[in-house]
Amino acid sequence: MDRNDVVLGSSAVHPRIARQRTELVLSQPFFGALALRLNVREDPTAKTFWVDGETLGYNPAYMESLSDVEVRGVIAHEVLHVANGHCWRQGARDPDRWNDACDYAINSIVLSSGMVLPKGALVDPRYTGKSAEEIYGLLTQEAKEKQQQPQTQQQPPPQLQPPQQQQPQPGPQDQQQPNGGQAPKAGGQNGTAPGQSPGDQPAHPGSFGEVRPYKGPDKPVKEAEWKVAATQAAKAAAMRGKLPGDLQAMAGEAVRPIVDWRAVLHRFAQQSSPSDYSFATPNRRYLHLGFYLPALHTPAIGDAVFVRDSSGSVFDETQAQFDAEILAVFHSLKPARLIVMDCDTRVTQMQIFERGDSPEIKPARGGGGSVFIDPFNRVAKDRLNPAFLVYQTDMNGQFPAIAPAYPVLWASTTPLARARKAPFGETVEMIC
Repeated sequence: MDRNDVVLGSSAVHPRIARQRTELVLSQPFFGALALRLNVREDPTAKTFWVDGETLGYNPAYMESLSDVEVRGVIAHEVLHVANGHCWRQGARDPDRWNDACDYAINSIVLSSGMVLPKGALVDPRYTGKSAEEIYGLLTQEAKEKQQQPQTQQQPPPQLQPPQQQQPQPGPQDQQQPNGGQAPKAGGQNGTAPGQSPGDQPAHPGSFGEVRPYKGPDKPVKEAEWKVAATQAAKAAAMRGKLPGDLQAMAGEAVRPIVDWRAVLHRFAQQSSPSDYSFATPNRRYLHLGFYLPALHTPAIGDAVFVRDSSGSVFDETQAQFDAEILAVFHSLKPARLIVMDCDTRVTQMQIFERGDSPEIKPARGGGGSVFIDPFNRVAKDRLNPAFLVYQTDMNGQFPAIAPAYPVLWASTTPLARARKAPFGETVEMIC
């Protein structure tokens, strides 16, 4: 048996994949160590490659359309999907858009590590350093804005459209482009891989590897194991001097614990509610024994104030999820009033709901810059009585100079590692 033929179950790893995994172990130990954790499975039903946190699947016909260095790059690409936690975090998001967002998040890292990806790889400097969740929000917002744009430009008649150009055929195996970029391949944006009909090409341009959600019952265990493995692989590669800066930053971000902002929001609101023991309503459990003991008394809390950053930097989908949690807090805590403000450089809209109402929160209104001062001024000017104030924002704006007397929670739509630090209050990362 060839030393590269590693047997998994009843089938052996394809020699080309085995060879490129070995190359990764030798030249890119971070990728190589993690690639060995994945089972490899031939899957003719797949369009290209896919990974789900446990298995690396591939279409053999598509793989034959790639050069060896491209196969190596795709393996590294799929490894980063798992190391970044993309297999665990899709949730209810659109699979195609989530896949694109994940590709944008990692492709620049693969290329900066000196590897080659198939032609059409999704790379955009606007998304460098952003998480898949952030990029997904941007892509969703861009898609909505594109749908809302009027159709002002007429498409030219079919006979006037330029003829579709043929994609260049792949060069010799292992031939890298002089600029270190992406080697051409068949099966790119308009081409098809050998053995495939046009209908069998990738679902959309730039797609050469699919990230699938892990569906096993041990998902939390798998996720934790991969975080440990990514940390160990990064340390081992760093000791050998083979961990580029982009990978080092990614590894640190990938293993950072994720805090559920919804749970923090509800905990913050509940802790801001006054609760104390009072003899005004004695504990009935002990009255029959002759003991007159105080009972826990939770008086009606003051106003629950929520501020939405309407500068345009917080997207519709994020606003919708925030609105849902606003209503959940309102119904569970039953504050005296629910006050929802929108603010860009000033308060642009203010909605007030009394206890017992069935509020319908209007869409955010605004679109200017970001200054966080006016909502606090309005609280003082209108003599509101906030039990707490929650401010949803990207943290990129001017903060008040003086902290208010009531508790403040900043719900940051920017990851905390890159967000500006608020001068007061508590901050939670709100990544939807």
